[in-house]
Amino acid sequence: MAKVYFLDLREKYHDNVLQMFDRLLTFADGMKILEKKSSCAVKLHFGEDGNVNFVSPLYVRRIVENIMAAGGKPFLTDTTTLYSGRRFRADTHIELAREHGFGFAPIIIADGFYGDEYEEMNGSKIARLFGDITTIFCVSHFKGHLLTGFGGTLKNLAMGCASKGGKLNMHSKSKPFVDRNKCTFCLKCFDYCAFQAVKKNKKYVTIDQNACTGCGGCISICPERAIKFSWDAASSDMQESLARYAANVIRYKKIFYVNFLINISPNCDCFHTNEPMIAPDVGILASFDPVSLDQACYDFVKKPIDRIYPDVDPTIQLKYAEKFDAGERNYEIFEVENT
Repeated sequence: MAKVYFLDLREKYHDNVLQMFDRLLTFADGMKILEKKSSCAVKLHFGEDGNVNFVSPLYVRRIVENIMAAGGKPFLTDTTTLYSGRRFRADTHIELAREHGFGFAPIIIADGFYGDEYEEMNGSKIARLFGDITTIFCVSHFKGHLLTGFGGTLKNLAMGCASKGGKLNMHSKSKPFVDRNKCTFCLKCFDYCAFQAVKKNKKYVTIDQNACTGCGGCISICPERAIKFSWDAASSDMQESLARYAANVIRYKKIFYVNFLINISPNCDCFHTNEPMIAPDVGILASFDPVSLDQACYDFVKKPIDRIYPDVDPTIQLKYAEKFDAGERNYEIFEVENT
């Protein structure tokens, strides 16, 4: 049975919350994954432009300081997005991360400038950085999600560590297509595509679905956002894909997971607006098992999650993640004592 460590923020403590967070990291022995002078990726979500529910940089700075004190060399990382916005490309993603208060540590966008740099891992297109890095602190905000019921560690590992092509595979089984009404025939995608999948017509381009590898790079390179894809993955299919990707990311790696069960919003931090919370703050949970961690968080807020998404079964991702050997659903809670 996996161990899940819990800092209950519904209680009043003598120490401040950041000191208690330090105690949680020590209590869970999270720093044992580190080796002296070795690089450690702190995988997180920097928050979409306009969103304020992402994990506070105050907590992330504390993680970075603990890693440095233990002899590790931390850096912050995330991947580019499929949808338009400032996180769509590496340079503007880093710019936004710094604006959101994460400028206290080096920032690396794991799938490259355009989001097309990946390593094939057991059929999954994982951002290239995660093929090289073996030590990771995975920091996730647990909240609702319209397609999967909730988003936590498993989604952060899967969607958050995939290249654009990997995200494309999880969201939809289809490949990119061209909106002819938006195409200006600039041919940037034609020059960019290494697989010669972009074909020229008289006034627009098309994508050869047989030649296309689904890397997703052309989506970023198009200045008119004329290259699109279909968001047509059913919930059960997407959750199975999430679980498979998560299992492939963590293979042969040393990872410590922290879930923030606070600011529990109905949708993910990719939204550029904020909606009323669906539940009061619960606390911060940590584990070396991502499946148990998400299961524990879901158990705390099952009623509000199920209430807002009655037609979605969020346990599908947990069942598949356990099936793919990403972890186990059975857990035991160990609470940080109030001294």
